[in-house]
Amino acid sequence: MSVILGINAYHAGASAALVIDGQPVAAIAEERLNRLKYYAGFPALAIRRCLDMAGLNVADIDHVAIGREPAANRAKKIEFVLKNPSRLLNLLKIRGSRSKLDDLPTLIAAACQVDSAQLRFRAWNVEHHLAHIASAYFVSPWDKAAGFSIDGSGDFVTCMLTACEGDEISVLQRVFVPNSLGSLYTMICEFIGYGEYGDEGKVMGLAPLGGDRYADQFDDMVTLDGAGFELNPKYFLPFGASQGMKIADDGQVTLERHYSDHLIELFGPPRVSRSDLTQRDRDLAFGVQHVFEKV
Repeated sequence: MSVILGINAYHAGASAALVIDGQPVAAIAEERLNRLKYYAGFPALAIRRCLDMAGLNVADIDHVAIGREPAANRAKKIEFVLKNPSRLLNLLKIRGSRSKLDDLPTLIAAACQVDSAQLRFRAWNVEHHLAHIASAYFVSPWDKAAGFSIDGSGDFVTCMLTACEGDEISVLQRVFVPNSLGSLYTMICEFIGYGEYGDEGKVMGLAPLGGDRYADQFDDMVTLDGAGFELNPKYFLPFGASQGMKIADDGQVTLERHYSDHLIELFGPPRVSRSDLTQRDRDLAFGVQHVFEKV
């Protein structure tokens, strides 16, 4: 019997899943157990619940996989730091906040209240977007598919395109930081008063109530070419400045400001959360949704 535990930890939506002999048998998000929305700590309760559902104990785990690979895309990270040396300190802080995962046996042993000497699993780091695509493809009914993953960023990549066939996933293209459609969407969400983690869905729902009067401005934010897309940096705070996601000790997630002062000069003051919506806000929601779909 082969037992694989997959975990998402120290990122919004902390969770665990259990696969036995290639078949998923249990999966649960930590927030369902501790009642903290988008909890971003370690999924201790979720791990225990998955083992309970499968009738196993932690010593039965053969492999632990986590959707993060710090060694991935190292050359691109170095290139970015050389071009943007002022961002180095904050990038190191981001890495430091995630270094807890360097000792998975201790974390999992503590979660299951056992001695780490009882554990025999091998740990695997899976590049962020590969993990996203694998989680969809390997449980799908298809033996051949195109894979596409897109978010803010993970392991310095914002988009990944793959060819999936049989048991193999081949990477065809990566789009790297700082060009992130996820960051673009979050930037507009924050500006129109939806600054909580997960508010993007609200802005998507608001978009049909807006119009295209800001089409030219959004075309200036994103440049399309044959190789992909680039963001215009004048609209954004530089990656690694204060832009990003902050995780408190209790696992609560807050988003830090993404937009630059240029956005204020262009559109006026940002909307205060829970204040009345204006047509400007609706039109900005329409604009970001339209350009996102266009890209």
